[in-house]
Amino acid sequence: MKTIAIHQFGSAQELQATEIEQAPLKANEVLVTNHAFSINPMDIAGRMGMLDKPFNELWSFPIVLGWDFAGTIAAVGDTVTNYQVGDKVFGNAPTVRPGNNGTYSEFVITTPDLIAPLPEGLSFDEAAALPIAGLTAYCAIVKNLAVQPKEKILVQGGAGGVGLIAVQIAKALGAYVATTASPANHTLLKKLGVDEVIDYNTVNAADVLANYDGVFDTAGDIATGLKVLKADGKLITVAAQPTPEQLQDQQKQVAFQFTDGTSADLSDLAQMVLEGKVKLQVTSLPVSVENVKKAHELVESRHVKGKIVIHIKD
Repeated sequence: MKTIAIHQFGSAQELQATEIEQAPLKANEVLVTNHAFSINPMDIAGRMGMLDKPFNELWSFPIVLGWDFAGTIAAVGDTVTNYQVGDKVFGNAPTVRPGNNGTYSEFVITTPDLIAPLPEGLSFDEAAALPIAGLTAYCAIVKNLAVQPKEKILVQGGAGGVGLIAVQIAKALGAYVATTASPANHTLLKKLGVDEVIDYNTVNAADVLANYDGVFDTAGDIATGLKVLKADGKLITVAAQPTPEQLQDQQKQVAFQFTDGTSADLSDLAQMVLEGKVKLQVTSLPVSVENVKKAHELVESRHVKGKIVIHIKD
């Protein structure tokens, strides 16, 4: 099958067109014809050899990167009963998977618990932008911070793929939402309903915010987030590891999130998009090695609004 893979760790220039033998389908798996996939920061880390276990446990070169996708079921394993050939789906490749089963590929093998039906009204490209970024935001805001109406929530890094979805979910739940972003993204964030946008280049959030109920850190600045929290507040981070001192804080809770979303969570996210509660910011590029390299370099620069999706087929 056709893939875009790396044969050694390194820069985006390591990505190249590669023919790889498709793995056999197990009884509990589904084979999906890939229509679109998106680029995530973890793809960059994987390309550079910076992902640790469990992600790289089964890897060997050539490695096909990528975790989220949208497509059509091409085959189902013997024990799969909830999907049929021809069903449109979106979701993730398994966290622990062989190097030849990434989403930069014609086909993806995954399990039914990692996908959800593609609802009418959501395109393949839109759906491919949701799984990693959307589930990360959803699990942080809905599950771990358990945001309630009128609570004050800070999302650090509001213009990235995760942050843009997180601020909208928090607003949909009725929270007062502040976020940090560069000036170029302030208009967009205000348009999406964010109550307060702070220029992290010139203002420290802890100097202007206080007594917040929750903080979602996507920028790797736990120390500032903790200063913003009220005494019994909670901080969830996906961008840094809390220090032992931060973990031992007797008043404020801090935790690193390892995202573990479900099919139901994916469906909830899709419904939020269809209802207009979450407006996706997607840049779609036609599939080519050069466009995947370009997308990697843009994501690596950390100045991308929303998500970059690679479109394979309608």
